[in-house]
Amino acid sequence: MSFRAPNWLWLLAVTPLILAVLVTRERHRFQLARRFASERIRGLANPARVVRPWVTGLAIAALAVALSGPYAGYTTVSVSGRESNRIIALDVSNSMAAEDVGSSRLAGAKAIAKRLIANHQGRVGLIVFESSAEVVSPLTNDSEAVMALLETVQPGEVGVPGSDLGGAVLAGLKLAEADATQKADIVLLSDGEEQGSRVTDALRRARSKGVRVSGIVIGTATGSTIPVNDGVLRDESGEVITTYARREALDRLARGTGGIVLENPFSEHSLDMLMTRRADTTARQKDVRVPVDRYQWPLAFAFVAFFCASVLNRGAE
Repeated sequence: MSFRAPNWLWLLAVTPLILAVLVTRERHRFQLARRFASERIRGLANPARVVRPWVTGLAIAALAVALSGPYAGYTTVSVSGRESNRIIALDVSNSMAAEDVGSSRLAGAKAIAKRLIANHQGRVGLIVFESSAEVVSPLTNDSEAVMALLETVQPGEVGVPGSDLGGAVLAGLKLAEADATQKADIVLLSDGEEQGSRVTDALRRARSKGVRVSGIVIGTATGSTIPVNDGVLRDESGEVITTYARREALDRLARGTGGIVLENPFSEHSLDMLMTRRADTTARQKDVRVPVDRYQWPLAFAFVAFFCASVLNRGAE
């Protein structure tokens, strides 16, 4: 016999104290009844009522055992396998507004993300990030809803300037934990300009959890200015800021976790290594050993005991 939540068994330690309180209270009520009313006036005598506190105590003990989730033995069930979950992490920092890929980097990243989402068979989650990350969509099978949310994303969406690739991976790992029984991978879409300090930590944690991280570099190494409403983005001294696509941090994450890195994969088959073709997808059956829950027995005993305690309460003053 094992337990899913053994901490609830600590309630058994306080059961004797609860029983003592119930017994003392019952004796006190009996003494008051004899003191102020005769047996005839009090109505129906119920000699069995003295065991009511003990029955209630047993009910509480059985309830504690039921709450601890006992299970014993295993049964084998057949389940349908599915593709792994995928988390899309999209860079929405100001540099993604640069227009060195025929359109803005963000527009190109959105188009690629839509292709990845449309061709993935498992659940998909969406994260946007700058110096911090935000979950736009948790893991879901509704790919059309995720793509609709993706379309609304704009540069500076998070409101914390910068680009923290490590932070995006850590957020993706946390999102993947929502379905810890299923494998997951993370795809980063970014120009690769890393301004954070958490890549090492993210790499270590992704490797320990067996999560593959792949990167898609959007932008060119020759660089581009960043358009804003009144011209181009400048620094505090008035100098024009030029942003360059860099793949070093993405390469490090991919190499350490078994992922791949692609640069500006806008052609028809350039994403094939990251996409699942629907025609190749077949249902997979596998046998899984599942523990057999036994909480029903102590729960049923607790229910019967509480009912009996209620019946034994007949004859109350």
